[in-house]
Amino acid sequence: MRIKLFLICFILLSVYLIGLTSNVVATKYKIGVDKGDEIIWKCNICDNEKMEDIFGEDWDTDGTGLFENLDEGTRMRWIIKDTEDDDKIYSVKTEDNETVLKIIYKKWKWTDDDNWGDKDYIGESTYFANPDDYDDELILSNFAPIWFPLPIDEYLKELDLYEGYSIDARVISAITCEIEKDDLKGDYPKEYVKIQAMYSDNGILSSYKLYIEDHKVIVDISLETILPHKLFILPAITALFYVGIIYIIYKKILKT
Repeated sequence: MRIKLFLICFILLSVYLIGLTSNVVATKYKIGVDKGDEIIWKCNICDNEKMEDIFGEDWDTDGTGLFENLDEGTRMRWIIKDTEDDDKIYSVKTEDNETVLKIIYKKWKWTDDDNWGDKDYIGESTYFANPDDYDDELILSNFAPIWFPLPIDEYLKELDLYEGYSIDARVISAITCEIEKDDLKGDYPKEYVKIQAMYSDNGILSSYKLYIEDHKVIVDISLETILPHKLFILPAITALFYVGIIYIIYKKILKT
């Protein structure tokens, strides 16, 4: 009887795991946040004068998202308005419209006001669902963007990144980018810089540090909080469902 019960449990567990695996394979890359999620970052260090010397006077006003109005002691807020995984955007590499993963968000720019007030604007951030749709020697937005599709490590490995990038997935998803002097458009940066960024399990930027020579940090940003819009109870409900089935089968076996 114990052998029968073990076999039944094993079969049910196998079916459940196969179902999960099938979902993962069907959607190779996915968005790790949901509509209504609130994300807040804090700027711990920002040497504005040095950033202007290195990247020019428009370094914080060129619409790059992460640096927009950045200042020490301020916070930035996103609330996810919607997500899409079937939109199309033109790819220069393929010369065709390709599928993208998109986050639409309400944004509050960097501020030291505890009362957020009204949003500053609604923005969009996209990634090609297929990393091969990007050009070669890609340099990411802000050298390390605000979010990545999941799983991050696989996505990064499939990108043909600029030679200064390195990926570290041993403990937590992290990337490092080293940019030599005058290596970017407009003869920027004006000196060597190094960026180190880490990401949370849902693909959100959790730490961003920009260094110059002698390991001096001139920008330090950290994730303050992520507040999910809803509780993720589906896995718990599914587990309880399987436990219930196993219990019913066990009771019937005992009666036989």
